[in-house]
Parts: sequence; structure tokens; C-alpha cells
Amino acid sequence: MKFNPITLLLFCFMASFLNACTESGPADNATSGSIKISVDETYKPVMEEQLKVFLARFPNAKIIAEYKPEADCIKDFFEDSTRVIFVTRELSKEETDYALSKQIVAKSMAMARDAVVFITSKNAKKQDFTIKELRNIMTGQDSASDYQIVFDNKNSSTVRYIQDSLISGKKIAANVFAATNCEDVINYVSKNDKAIGVIGVSWVADPTDSVAESFLQQVNIAGIWPDNDSVNQFVKPYQAYIGLREYPCTRNFYFISKETWQGLGSGFVNYLCRDGQLVFRTSKMFPLRVNVVLREASSTK
Repeated sequence: MKFNPITLLLFCFMASFLNACTESGPADNATSGSIKISVDETYKPVMEEQLKVFLARFPNAKIIAEYKPEADCIKDFFEDSTRVIFVTRELSKEETDYALSKQIVAKSMAMARDAVVFITSKNAKKQDFTIKELRNIMTGQDSASDYQIVFDNKNSSTVRYIQDSLISGKKIAANVFAATNCEDVINYVSKNDKAIGVIGVSWVADPTDSVAESFLQQVNIAGIWPDNDSVNQFVKPYQAYIGLREYPCTRNFYFISKETWQGLGSGFVNYLCRDGQLVFRTSKMFPLRVNVVLREASSTK
């Protein structure tokens, strides 16, 4: 069979075009493929558990999670290192405008609520604090205090929370020590009776988890007395108190995505907002995408 030269040229062009479309198309879908995600490192325990369940359910999926300070997660989002990040805030107006200037349409939603936890050593003389005491310690206003404040990282979400929500933009005192991660915060505080560590609740929430159990044996979780009249007692970051916001230091956990199709990032997000809500609950966070009924209970002990 003879081909007209023009027909042959057209055939080659179409084959090349179709091949290029195939190569440039999405390499993943909602349940398979490979992607990277950036996750606020304060949520490493709960996200490791979420990934374990999701990847067991979808063996053709590969999700490489990088745990880092929140500021670095936001940076990754704009530098195209990842299509989905998991952090404790939504994009600011300036960040949203910048995203639109780069033709990025960001989608976000709060998936669960957790708590910022203050920890002390088992031998610390003071085990609980009022909000006013914490503010004074964090800003150096308490002249009688020689506490050392220990964060997981200078760019972490816990530092931003303290600055934005606890001390309202005031400068944090000079007695601040930045560790490299949450494990280091726990280990440092356990050996220093005048240190106060600031971490996310998932690191010390589940006594049935071997890692969390070992941490609970090393440190004390401080009770916090709110600065309002709704609760007249020291409140610890138990799940019901987080959900009702009776524990005064709570924050939401968001996903931010720029996927324009149902890729693996969207598949993982959909899982977190449905079946993954149970994992958030077992990690003592308060799930926000399902209805939760809180009931009063009495102990027989």
C-alpha cells in the first residue's frame, strides 16, 4: 500500500501529538500514582497513621510526606514542590492574591481541630498555668520567672500561634529555645524543671500508642485556666474540651490544594475528610467533617 506523502506526514504528526498528550497528562489519579506532600511537623504522629491506613487501602498509591515547619510548607506550595500541603491556617489575602497572579486557584478546608499543649517535667514545681501567667512568661513580663520556653522550630506553627493568638503580636521573650523537632522538645523538657515546651496535642494524646505513652511517662501536660468566666478550673486538652473550645488554646488543621483534577492529592484529602475522621478522633483531635455527639458520663471509681 502506498501512502501519499502529505497523508504520511499528517499521520506522523498526529501520532506525535497523541504521544505528547499521553506523556504530559496526569501521572496519578485519586487512588494511584506518586506525589509529594508537605505536612506541618507538629502533626507527624497522626498523619503517619492516616497514611498507613490510606496506603494499605490503595496499594498502587505512593505518597511521600515531608514533615517540616509550617512556613516551609507554605513555601513549598508556591515553589511547585507539592500540590497539597497540610497546615494550621488558610492562605492570607496577600498569599491568595499572589497565587492568583501565578494562575493558582487554591482550595482549602479545616479537617480537624487540635490543641497547642504546654508541657513541663515530671518534677516541675508548677504543673498548671493560667492564661495570664502564660502570657507573662511568653513576653518576659513576669520578673520572678526564669522559665525557658522551648519550641520545636523557630518557624513552626506553634510559634506563630503563640504570637498571633496568645500574646497578640507582642514580642516573645528572650528566654526562648528552638529545638529541631517535637521529640527534642519533649526530651529537653523532661530533663529541665524550669522549661515549658510547646507542642501539638497528637504527640502526647494517645496513651495506647507506644511512642505517645513513652512521652507521657517523661513529661506532664499542663492544665490551663481560661481568662473568661465560662470555665472556672484548670482545663487539660482532652478531646471534648477541644471540641467545645473550653480548652483555651485550640486551632484548626487545614489542607490547601491546587490540584485541578482528581489526582492523588485530592483522593487523599477526600479520605481525610471522610474515613480519616475516625483516625483524627482516635488521635484525640476533634473531627470537623462529621457530626460528633458529646455526652456527659460519670465514673464509678
